[in-house]
Amino acid sequence: MLGVREEVVLEPLLDFLGRRLFGPDRLRLLHDELAASLTAGDDGRAEELAALERQLTEVDQAIRRQALRLEEHDDPDHPVVAAAKARIEELANQRATLDDKRRELEPRRTDKPQPHEIEALLASVPDLRPALARSSPAELADLFDAFDVTVTYDKPSHSLELAATVTAALVPTPETLQPPHRRSQNCDIAGAGFEPATSGL
Repeated sequence: MLGVREEVVLEPLLDFLGRRLFGPDRLRLLHDELAASLTAGDDGRAEELAALERQLTEVDQAIRRQALRLEEHDDPDHPVVAAAKARIEELANQRATLDDKRRELEPRRTDKPQPHEIEALLASVPDLRPALARSSPAELADLFDAFDVTVTYDKPSHSLELAATVTAALVPTPETLQPPHRRSQNCDIAGAGFEPATSGL
């Protein structure tokens, strides 16, 4: 068991939600974070794909040159014909290997939301900062539950890691602009979500 004073968690958490979920800079902060994560996740894949494409082009050109050599000789037993056939077979195997590598590196289509979809989802969240300021503890608890808020406290460093989830089922209504309601009053948020931010303090 670890005891942590409420103000140690609550004040940074409300600040985090105000900046990352409801604040005017939330889309810019999310955009910068998404750009950084995409760059980090690329890991040179684009450059490697480009290099493979160049090699495939070179192999295709070499195969065409060998095919032209075959057309130059009517005698199927001519040494040049035999050499050209052997070279074409070698190049075809090389091309198949390169093509396999390219397919492995090509981005796979997934059901994960794309960056523009995530940004649109966050943009649909109403500004609940005024509600945060006047909500009761029970209402705050429901809001934290609705956004699937998680808090991780690191005792040695006295730091917090904060996260919140926004889901596709979040549809702004007039009621969402009021202080947060209990889940029994249609404040439930479900569906495949994403974590827009974590913040160390």
